[in-house]
Parts: sequence; C-alpha cells; structure tokens
Amino acid sequence: MLRRSLLGLFMGLSASLWGQVVDTSDAPLDDNSATQIQIENLMDDADAQEFDFDTEFANLEIYQRNPLDINKADRDELQALNLLSAIQIQALINYRNRFGQIFSLYELQGVPTFDQASIAKIIPFITLDATKEMEAFSFKRAFKYNKQQLFMRYQRNIEEQAGFLPQDGEDPAFSGSPDKLYIRYNLSYKDRLSMGLTLEKDAGEDWLTPFSQKNQTKLPDYFSAHFFIKDYNKWVKAIALGDYQVYFGQGLTTWSGFGTRKGAAVLNIKRLSNKLRPYSSANEALFMRGAAATLGGSQWEATVFGSHRFRDGNISLVQTDSLDDVFDVLQVSSLQLSGFHRTESELEDKNSLQQTTTGANVTYKGKIWRIGANVIYNHLSDSLVREPRLYQKYAFNGQSLLNASLDYNLAYKNLQFFGETALSDNGALATINGLTAALDDKVSMALIYRNYAKDYQTLTGNAFGESSGTSNEKGLYMGINANLGRGLSFNGYFDLFVFPWLRSTADAPSKGYEYFARLDYQPAYHWNLYFQYRFEQKEGNRSDNTTPYDYLINKRKQNARIHFRYRINREWEIRSRAELSFYEDHEFSKGFMMYQDLVWNAQFAPLKIQTRFAIFATEDYDTRIYAYENDVLYAFSIPAYYGRGSRFYLNTSYQFNRNLTLWVRYSQTYWSDRDEISSGQNLILDNTRSELKVQLRLKF
Repeated sequence: MLRRSLLGLFMGLSASLWGQVVDTSDAPLDDNSATQIQIENLMDDADAQEFDFDTEFANLEIYQRNPLDINKADRDELQALNLLSAIQIQALINYRNRFGQIFSLYELQGVPTFDQASIAKIIPFITLDATKEMEAFSFKRAFKYNKQQLFMRYQRNIEEQAGFLPQDGEDPAFSGSPDKLYIRYNLSYKDRLSMGLTLEKDAGEDWLTPFSQKNQTKLPDYFSAHFFIKDYNKWVKAIALGDYQVYFGQGLTTWSGFGTRKGAAVLNIKRLSNKLRPYSSANEALFMRGAAATLGGSQWEATVFGSHRFRDGNISLVQTDSLDDVFDVLQVSSLQLSGFHRTESELEDKNSLQQTTTGANVTYKGKIWRIGANVIYNHLSDSLVREPRLYQKYAFNGQSLLNASLDYNLAYKNLQFFGETALSDNGALATINGLTAALDDKVSMALIYRNYAKDYQTLTGNAFGESSGTSNEKGLYMGINANLGRGLSFNGYFDLFVFPWLRSTADAPSKGYEYFARLDYQPAYHWNLYFQYRFEQKEGNRSDNTTPYDYLINKRKQNARIHFRYRINREWEIRSRAELSFYEDHEFSKGFMMYQDLVWNAQFAPLKIQTRFAIFATEDYDTRIYAYENDVLYAFSIPAYYGRGSRFYLNTSYQFNRNLTLWVRYSQTYWSDRDEISSGQNLILDNTRSELKVQLRLKF
C-alpha cells in the first residue's frame, strides 16, 4: 500500500506536466483524425487495399460513444478494443491484481509498458468510472434509446477513362456510369445491438434490376445487411444474422477481416479479436453470410456458424478430351476478390459459383490459460481447378476442404505464450507459436515462429507471415520495444523467412530477411518526431532474364522516413514528411517523396479543413511510396506515389448541427514525366488524375 500511495502522490504532482496528454476536450471534430497514427501503424507494411477500414474503425466509434471501463474489463474485452498489445493487456491485468482499482488516468503511467503515446491513443475510448452490472438485454429499451446514422457518399474521377469511351464504333467497355455511390444505414444501442444496411455501386458498374425488366426498381451492384446482438443474457454471448465476420485462433483456419502483419507496431503480432463481429463494410469478399452464435459460461465458450454466399470466380475455357471428341469446358481457376463488375468478362465472373462455409469453436479457459478447438468446412458449388503452373502444384483444387486446429494461450506474470496448430484434410500441417514478454518496465519483446507446410490448404485462413497465403512458409520474427525515457522510444524487428516451394515470382525454393527500426521522440503531446528505416532482401526471378530458364537473384528494398507533427494551438496543426525508397534487382533504382500537411479546426464554427501538397520522383514502380491521406469519414486513401510529379488534396467537413455533417474532398495528382496515365480500360489520355468526393451523414 505504501508503494501505491507514493505512486499516487507522484501522479498528482506530475499531472500538470502531463495534462495535455489526457485532455481530450479539444479533440478534432473528424473522428478518424484521432486514429490516424493507428491507421498508419496498421497498414504501414501491409497491403493497403487489404485493410478493412469500415469494420475496424466503426468498431472504435462504438467505444468512443460507450467507453470501456478498464477497471472491470476482462481480457476478452480489452482485446476487442484492438488498441493494446498482448503485453500491455497482461501488464494492465497484473497491475489491477496487485494494486486494485485505477482511480486516475494519470495512474496509467505507472502500468509497465504504458507510455504517453499509448495512453493518449486509448483515452477517447476508455473510462475509469465504475460501471453498473451488465443490464439484461431488452429489445424495448434498445429500440427506444437507439442511435441511428445514415451515410450517403458520391465519388467520381474527373478525367475520363478509356473504359467509359466508345471504341472502334463499339459501346464502351464499362457497362455503367463513372459515378461511385455508397449508402450505409446503421442502428445501434451501446455495444449491445447493431443492425444495418450497406449499398455500393463502383464506378463503371451498371444498376441492377433484381425483380424484372418491367419493374424499374434499380439497386447498386453490392448490398450487405446485418443484425448483431452482444451479451443477450449470461449464456448467449453473441448472435449474428446476415453478414458477419469470424475470427478463430491465430488465423490458420479462418480470419475473416484484416490481420495485422509486420509494421511499426512491432509487438502487435498476436491476433486479438472477438470471435464474431458484425459486418458493414463495402469489401465484397471478407465476410460470411448466414447465421452464427456464441454461447458460454464462466469457463467455457462455444461458437457455431453457417454461411452460404455467391462468389466471383475467374472463369476460363479449357479443352477437354473424351473418347469420341474434344470439347471446351468452362472452369473456375481462382476466386476473385476485387468486387468489380464493369466489363463483359467481369460480369461473366460475377457469382459464378457458390461457397458454403460452416464451422465451430469450443474454448475452455482458466484464470491464466485457455485452449480452443476449431473446425472449418468449405464447399464450392463447382470445382476449383488452378492453372497448371508448377508453383501451384500444392494449391487447393476441388470442391470441398476441411480444416481443424487447436489454439492456446498461457499468461504467467509478464510472459504470454500463444499459438495454433492446424491440419488440412490432405494431412498437411501448419503451426504458429509465439511469446510476448515485458522484460522490465521499459523493455518488451515479442517472438513468433511459423511453419506452414507447402501443401497446407485453406480457403478462409489468414495468419501472420511474409506472404498472405498461409502456406509454403517458415519464419522466425523477433520484435522489441524500448522506452528510453524523456519521450524517446525505440521499436524494431527482425524477420527471417524461407519458402520451401516455388512462388509465382520465384521458380525455385527461396528465402529472405527483413529488419525495421524506428526512433520516436515525443517530449509533449502537441508535437512528435520520428525516424524510420526498413530493409528487405528476398530471392526472386531476375526480371530481365533472357535465358531459357529462370534463376534467382537477391532483390533488395529499402525505405527511410522522417516525420514531424506539431500542434500549434487548438486551431492549427502541421505535419511534414520526407521519405526515400531504394530497389535493387539487376539494376539499382531510387525514389523520393515529400509532403506538407496543414490542418485547421475553426473555433468560431464547426468547420475543419485538411490539406496536403506533395512532390515525388521515383525511377520506377518498384520504388513507389505509400502515404496515408485524410479522407471523408469511413473512407480512407493510401495512394502510391510513383513517377515524377506532385499531388494535393483538400478535405473539408462542416457540422450544420449535432445531427447533420457534410464532407467535401478534392484531390489531384499531376505527372510531369508522362502524357497518359495507367493502361487498358483505366487509361487516361492526360497527365492529371483528379477525384471528387461528397459525403453526408445524418444522425437521428
């Protein structure tokens, strides 16, 4: 108790020095600006297009309206927040067990592994107030005190693309208009009930007439609906109807949404999520459609689900021999993920097969441990027949696939062991095992080993790794975080990986390694500076090879970045960045990008303006540089800067009243080294590409 009292006294004396960190009264009007750093950390090394922004940050908005009581939250609830690493969650639980209730946000500084940056990140989404016991779910109460939102978004590229223009007297290749439309409706009650509808028409897609030609009702190409209840009673933990996502173990059998990979958050390697989550995104591939439920008691939990949905497949014409004749057969060679249905060939691929997925998880848990068993079964209405390429020799072909796995977690003091081992029905194994540890109050580390057999097969798995296929990979990852004091911190990792079989870009077994280092300096909440360097070497086919056989060479990629942010006052903030990129195949190439951001939060009106001007010069596409851009709420932009030119955007929002908000965004990229942009149906006969977005949100 003496130590607790001294700690509390210290926190009180230091409150004035640290007040800016916990003061969120002047938080920006635009919700997504509060999570910009979190977004960049998550997508920094991941494929930007893979990140499911809608689902991830709609989840944060729920916590912003209904903060999580971290004095009562258990491990599962802290994991669902998705803002703390496994090490920080364990440190918080250990602290509560030792000292009891946390009385002040300042006290979080005394929790090992919690620094100013991580505390500031979670403050908008947590509370220390004592919460009442969980109320019994009531539909009457939920529909009486619900909150509703309606989003309507219009988006269009200004310059015409080739796919919208008549070609050689023929109709345009794209069947629809260049307008992109998005509508989303959601009704929610705290974090207990969510129901909604999402509609989207991509640019180039035609409107649907789903009922009949006589009925002129037209709908967008994509629609999604969901109904989700959390904690219906003490036994029913979750019910999902319509579209939802499933997260089991560490992703070896199924992980519906985005899974964190290597990036600036070097300790966030353990997959953390509730097993079921509602789905409201416009991504047309990363979800289940059907029904699911989670039941449980104090020491056990069971989740079951069933899904049936149409899938887009890449259809190809294959000649088949019979005893009497040779005839052509349509076969599905791969599952499509883009969701585009603009051209004749894309429309032929649309809904070309059906996928039925069923599965279950049973978890038994003690105070410091848990173990789970998972089973996933997938059935396709038509056989998946891969193209006969050697690197796809061990890839899944057929109609049915069964996966089963065991996952575990053990927390002991400052150590946490976790992992999963899975089996596909061809007998192949995949395993991933990790350790996170707080070595002391200032240094933490993470270690993860994965071994995915070359013939391990999964249609819904998405586990940690260098590649995204959850097969044909062995690797060892080591990450470290060190709080050096006085606002200085270091993050770094080293990853060694081997591919036992061929890949699409390597005609022989290959290997590689990658390391990352980042030094952050944040002496005060209103400004920070960081330096970041990344190096990767990976074997692959030589791109300019003219010999009859491909052979491997080392391909090296490097990025170096410096970033500065300064909040001048309650109205103004500036952000500056310079980044270099280098790529070496048979030749050496380099690239450069620099941008300046200016953010203005007007104090005399509910108006916010964000703008950027960037210049870039890269010698090829391999040295392209990605950078996150502020966008309208729930829409995010991470363009690739390549070639030579400049880019700017202007993003504005105005809140007319508490229920009505308008966003308008205009962006343009100018290339000085070319007269046309892109190719094929996306070709623009100009050296500029511009985009306009308008979004309206109505709350009621």
